[in-house]
Amino acid sequence: MIFSSLQYVIFLPIVVFLYWRTTGGARLAIVVLSSYFFYMSWLPIYGLLLFALTAFNFGIAFAIDKTRPAAGANKSLLHNIVFAVGVLLNVGLLVYYKYASWIMEQVVNAYNLFITQMNALPIFKVAAANPWDAPVYSVILPLGISFFIFEFVHYIVDVYRGDKPLRSFMEFAAFASFFPSQIAGPIKRYKQFTETLRNPTALDKEQFVEASRLIVQGLFKKVAIADPLGYVVAAPFSTTQLLSAPDAWIAAVGFFIQVYCDFSGYTDIGRGSALLLGIRLPENFDLPYLARDLADFWRKWHMTLGSWLRDYIYIPLGGNRTGMLLQWRNLIITMVACGVWHGASWHYIVFGLAQGVGLCVNREWKGLLKKSPALSAVCESKPGILLSHSAVVLFIIITYAVFRAPDMPHAMNMLTSMLNFNGPCTLYSTVEKSGVIYIACLYFAFWLLTDKVSKSEFLMSVAKTLGLSQDGKTFDWPVRFASWTAACLLMFAARPTEAVPFVYFQF
Repeated sequence: MIFSSLQYVIFLPIVVFLYWRTTGGARLAIVVLSSYFFYMSWLPIYGLLLFALTAFNFGIAFAIDKTRPAAGANKSLLHNIVFAVGVLLNVGLLVYYKYASWIMEQVVNAYNLFITQMNALPIFKVAAANPWDAPVYSVILPLGISFFIFEFVHYIVDVYRGDKPLRSFMEFAAFASFFPSQIAGPIKRYKQFTETLRNPTALDKEQFVEASRLIVQGLFKKVAIADPLGYVVAAPFSTTQLLSAPDAWIAAVGFFIQVYCDFSGYTDIGRGSALLLGIRLPENFDLPYLARDLADFWRKWHMTLGSWLRDYIYIPLGGNRTGMLLQWRNLIITMVACGVWHGASWHYIVFGLAQGVGLCVNREWKGLLKKSPALSAVCESKPGILLSHSAVVLFIIITYAVFRAPDMPHAMNMLTSMLNFNGPCTLYSTVEKSGVIYIACLYFAFWLLTDKVSKSEFLMSVAKTLGLSQDGKTFDWPVRFASWTAACLLMFAARPTEAVPFVYFQF
């Protein structure tokens, strides 16, 4: 079950109905049970893993709290050991599921390369060993495990730093499994989440309309834009044959748009779904493609991941309190960790490294602007602002091309193809089949329905005639809701037969 599936369209209203028909512990049970049902719809065994992780982290947080020294005293060895066990088990489980196979492959490749080089020396030919075949094993990667682990680590680190652990296992289970943010975030903080869980805002008409707008907006981004663009970019990123520059750039720009619409669309649907339950999830995107510089981009893109990396990696490394070289080190380590978090492959490491180096350059450039008022004035002019926006977008498009590729050879092929200006453009037919024209028309229809119809005097007079008015003012929410519903039905009518998984499900 995914957000853009018809199953979810049936599932969500049932959960919302049961949630608001109950109170107290029964309402909390509805949240937990519906979240586990949602997660286990992918693979039932996932539920056992999630429950085991939840129980372990709930217990280890209590153990950390119980071994906490008195105020003013140094942390005891036992306290530190319990904390280390909690962190290492969580991170170790993530390494096992996500990185163990890749690490083994790198060890085997390094060993075989060493043997090959040694065999080239006559003195070692007698003792030459046969190449080592890597043990082949496959592990099913549980959906959303990277997000789960980051939330669990945040919880036990904050308890270790002095916060009190949650006393209710059901509240912690709701935090750990909450279905609107379960698979691809936003990455929650337990204090903020449990506060809104205990005191949900009533589902009045304004909140209902806001939630509906977020859900339909997210569905539109996913179904009408991201999925067709995914069809366009799939083949170019899957080949190792040299592409023409036009084809390579169409694919790179296509993914640049796809990943934003896909991921922000997921977040919109999740936040809207949570809002129907009176729970506000944190925002994850703030128009990142309009950023003025790379640091601004990372403050606006996947905001909850960025804040997690800042609070639990960058600041503990020293943050901005160290000298220039150490600040560079901290930035690069943090962004390489960001790249590795996305997956076990060299191209993710290269992506993170590029972002880290880019942030270092960005920091030094901003320092230079502070020292040079004349240069700063040029950068603040309209051409300077346009140039800075363009530079950020270009950098993101190129590094996203590395990110999207399945491995480093494919990434290098895409980067090389971007400079191959000799070949013709062959993606036109693919773009045509993907429904780009349909996307443009549907976007116009969506904009017309959700913005213009609500301002139509005729339709608003109909609403007033039906009694949808008070104090001489006509409510526009019924018309808006009807418009969003119509747009949603249009999208489902035109969508592919199979729901396409969200990009970030693989992470």
